[in-house]
Amino acid sequence: MKKLLAVILSLLLIFTLAACGEKKEEKPIEPQGWYTEGEIKITEKQVKEIVNGKFTTPKNVIVIIGDGMGPNDITLAEEHAEGVYDFGLVLNQIKNCGFATTHSANADVTDSAASGTALATGVKTNNGYIGKDPNGNDLLNMAELARAAGKKVGIITDEVISGATPTAFTVHNISRSNTAELVNSMIKFKPDVLMGKDYNSVFMVLGEEERTIFDNEYLVAKDFKRFKEVLDTDKKCEKPFLGFLDGYSSIPTYNLANCAEVAFNRLKNDKGFFLMIESSGTDKYGHGNDIQGKLNSVVTLDRTVAAALKFMEQNPDTLLVITSDHETGGVKLKDENTKYLSDLLTVNEHTATPVRVFAVGKGSEYFKGKTVDNTDIAKFLFDVISKK
Repeated sequence: MKKLLAVILSLLLIFTLAACGEKKEEKPIEPQGWYTEGEIKITEKQVKEIVNGKFTTPKNVIVIIGDGMGPNDITLAEEHAEGVYDFGLVLNQIKNCGFATTHSANADVTDSAASGTALATGVKTNNGYIGKDPNGNDLLNMAELARAAGKKVGIITDEVISGATPTAFTVHNISRSNTAELVNSMIKFKPDVLMGKDYNSVFMVLGEEERTIFDNEYLVAKDFKRFKEVLDTDKKCEKPFLGFLDGYSSIPTYNLANCAEVAFNRLKNDKGFFLMIESSGTDKYGHGNDIQGKLNSVVTLDRTVAAALKFMEQNPDTLLVITSDHETGGVKLKDENTKYLSDLLTVNEHTATPVRVFAVGKGSEYFKGKTVDNTDIAKFLFDVISKK
C-alpha cells in the first residue's frame, strides 16, 4: 500500500511540475456574436463609398467616444496595433475631421465627468460634476433632448454604466463618485437600450423603487451569451433592454461593434434615435502604462465605427460623430531616440492635448479642418436633434 501511495504521489508531482512549466498563451476573447459571428467585414472601397455617399437630413445620431484617445494613439495604432483592417484604420478614411479642445470650467486638464458633460450638454463644468453646471444646476443633456423630440435613446459602454461618460449623457449628480445614485438615476431614466459591463455593479446598488423597475420593466440579459434569448422574447421592442457585455480588453475585439449592431436594430424607428457608444480601453490602458493595450483599443473602437458605417450604408438619414473626451498618457510619436513602444507613454494621467473629431453624414463638413471646443460638438448635435 505504501509503495502504491508513493507511486501515485510521484505521478501527481510530475503532472504538477509539467503543468507549471507550460507557457500558457493568452487567447483572444472571442465575442459570442449571433448575427455577424463576431467579425465586422468591410472593404476600403465600401468605406469610401459610404463616407462619400449622399446623405439626407439626419433623424439618427450616433456618437462614438474613445475615452482617453489622443491623436497620436490613432497615428500609432495604424502601424503597431493588432487586427487593423488591411487598408488601415476606418477612422483615417473619414475626410470630414478636425480637432477639439477639452479643458473644463475649473481646470486646463479635464476629467471624464466634466468633458462628458461638455460633450453631452454644450456647457463647461467643473471636474467631477455630472450633468450639472459649475453652480450645481441641472443641464439638459442629449439623451433628454432626443427623448423630448420623440426619438429612442441608447447608451453603450464597455465599462460600468455608472461611469462618467454614460451618466453625463443621461443623468445629473454633483459627483461622479456617487455610484449608487448614478446607477439608480440611470435605471429610472430607462434608455431604450442600455449596455455596460458587470451585472452586479448595477443589481447590488438598486434602491427599492429602482429594483421594481429593473425586475418588471426591463428586458435584462446578464451576459452577452444571453442577448439573443432575451431579445427574442420582445421582437416588437416594447420594453427597454439592459444588456451586460464583456468589458474592455487589451486585445482588439468586436464586442462593442456587435453590441452596436444590436442597438441599431433595437432603436430603429420612424422618428429616429440617439445612440452614444463609449470605448474605454484607450483611457484605462493609458492610466496603466500599457501602450499596446491602448493602441489595440483604438482598433476595438475602429471596428465599431465600421459597424456604424455599414448601418449608414442602408440608412443615409444618419449622422455619425467620433471623438474623445480627453487624451490620456501624453502619447508621443516615434523619433530616432525611440527604443521601445512603451517609451511613447510619457505620463499615466490625462493631458490637455486637443483630441480628434471625425464626422460622416449631412452637415458633417462643419468639422473639416477646424479646431472647435468640445462644447461646440454638443451644440452642433443639439441643433441636429432638435430639427423635426
